[in-house]
Amino acid sequence: MMKNINKLIKIVLFGLIILSVLIFLGITIAHGIVFSRADYDEYDSEHYLVYDDIDQNKYPREQIVVKSGENDISAFLYENDNAKGFIVVAPGHRDANDIKLYEIRDFVDAGYSVVCLDYTGCYTSEGNSMKGYSQCVYDLDALLDFMESDKRFEDMPIYLFGHSMGAYAVCAELQFEHNISKVVAASGFDTPEEQWQYSIERYTGAVYPVVKPFNSLFIYLKYGDDRDLSAVDGINSVSIPVLVISAEDDTFYGGHSPIYDKMDEITNSNCEFVLMDKKNHNGHYDYFLTDAALEYQKSEPKADVDKELYMEHDEEVMNRIIDFYDH
Repeated sequence: MMKNINKLIKIVLFGLIILSVLIFLGITIAHGIVFSRADYDEYDSEHYLVYDDIDQNKYPREQIVVKSGENDISAFLYENDNAKGFIVVAPGHRDANDIKLYEIRDFVDAGYSVVCLDYTGCYTSEGNSMKGYSQCVYDLDALLDFMESDKRFEDMPIYLFGHSMGAYAVCAELQFEHNISKVVAASGFDTPEEQWQYSIERYTGAVYPVVKPFNSLFIYLKYGDDRDLSAVDGINSVSIPVLVISAEDDTFYGGHSPIYDKMDEITNSNCEFVLMDKKNHNGHYDYFLTDAALEYQKSEPKADVDKELYMEHDEEVMNRIIDFYDH
């Protein structure tokens, strides 16, 4: 009888070990897929702008290459001869620099020069993978180091603009002590740990409590101290104006963006908060878009897509951001 019980215990323990290994392996594979290299073969150029689509005489650009860790990363400078300053644009997760052309043109038209980068492992930059959430902060840091050493950027205010992972980057980077004048962070998360925990919870649902300990171990091993590299800490490390924009019903976060949700923890008295709660414009990105754009997207155009209409930006939202930089 005891032999049978002992055998059963060994089988159960062996099964638990195998299950644990499989869960940890699954998390590792998932992270590898999420942060795998992003190239133009997966960029939807049928619906979204690429540089060849716009007036290159009006918006000429220059490629800048800087070293970030062991990789060369690429950024593009859209220079305005009478610029009020430079706006550095940080894209979202797996977003190409091209998809920010909608915002870039508005910033140039408003009198700013713009620099927009591709992160490590993305599009025009080197790297076999994107590595993880914190890499975007180090890439932005490398770009700002370059700008501060280049005479073209001398004596000009530098502003930051980021959406989603880019919003995380422009806030967390403030701890790196660059001379930044203002920051706009739209739909950003706070730390790599929180965001990866939520990502796994979102896709595992009811079994998440079983998965969480393994996910916590993965985050500890993968990110080390960077797991706590915080956007909120970045905002609190400075006294410059920061505009935090959040949607009311952001499915990427299960509600408000994490930075917005932590407003009570933010001690920077020059930090402003805006909640986008207009119907049909209260999600992760749709508050940037017009009603006409959302209607057009809903029609699911397949051929001869009007890329300008597909992502037509709301003037009121863009003007609010530009006014924040101006004043």
